[in-house]
Amino acid sequence: MSSIFGVSRRLCCVALLACFVSATPAFGDLINGSVDVTGSRATPQYTVGDDTYGAFGWNFSYTRSFDGTKLTKHLEIDFQFDAALNYDAAQKAAFKAAAEANIENQWNNKASIKDETTGISYPITVDVTTAGPFNQTVQVHLSTGNDPTDMTNWYSADTPAVQAHEFGHMLGLFDEYLGGAVNQYPDPLLSNDGLMGLGALNANPVMYPRYYQQYLDYMYELNPTEDFTMTIVPEPATWLLVVVGLLGMVAVTYRRRVAA
Repeated sequence: MSSIFGVSRRLCCVALLACFVSATPAFGDLINGSVDVTGSRATPQYTVGDDTYGAFGWNFSYTRSFDGTKLTKHLEIDFQFDAALNYDAAQKAAFKAAAEANIENQWNNKASIKDETTGISYPITVDVTTAGPFNQTVQVHLSTGNDPTDMTNWYSADTPAVQAHEFGHMLGLFDEYLGGAVNQYPDPLLSNDGLMGLGALNANPVMYPRYYQQYLDYMYELNPTEDFTMTIVPEPATWLLVVVGLLGMVAVTYRRRVAA
């Protein structure tokens, strides 16, 4: 794709497949399970003003599970490196480790699923590994500036947010910016700050609940008679603002009492 973050241009058409690997009682009397998910996404060609984009298409594949303590999407990435990078084994290993950490740091510890009956909250996580068998193959290229990164073509200077954005496509998410692989055009879902939108240009993009909706759906698939809610964990800066606000209220109350 011609943007700095996008998806593979290859059009694919694969039916969504789900196959339960296990379904057994879990902690809190919930049913746990594991399911392999594969499918495809597509965006027809569209025009905005004088510019035409697409068509776009890509496959997604991962393992989704609930083990009674957390919900996880596990995905294996096969990183292949261009000869122009001249990476030795240690540099390749370092790139893989950094990419794994960048993705998990952005996606993890941002949301949880709460069982309203027991009050127990289950963290939502992703688990990225590079040992195989692989769900996706990513070709890593030497950065030259204004790199046309997409889901299967990354560059050596890509930021952590861009890597986490491309990982979102591997989970089946659409772009949220015009020019990308958007959904439901001509009225696509767009965002200026979300990870799947223009927020991927920033160091700390917003993680919207819709990015985690599939986890909540899966909990209801496993436990259809239960009552669950999704909670988005505030960023550290948000917590700081709350604490500062509470301290301010306490200070005002104290001053009023002293004045009285």
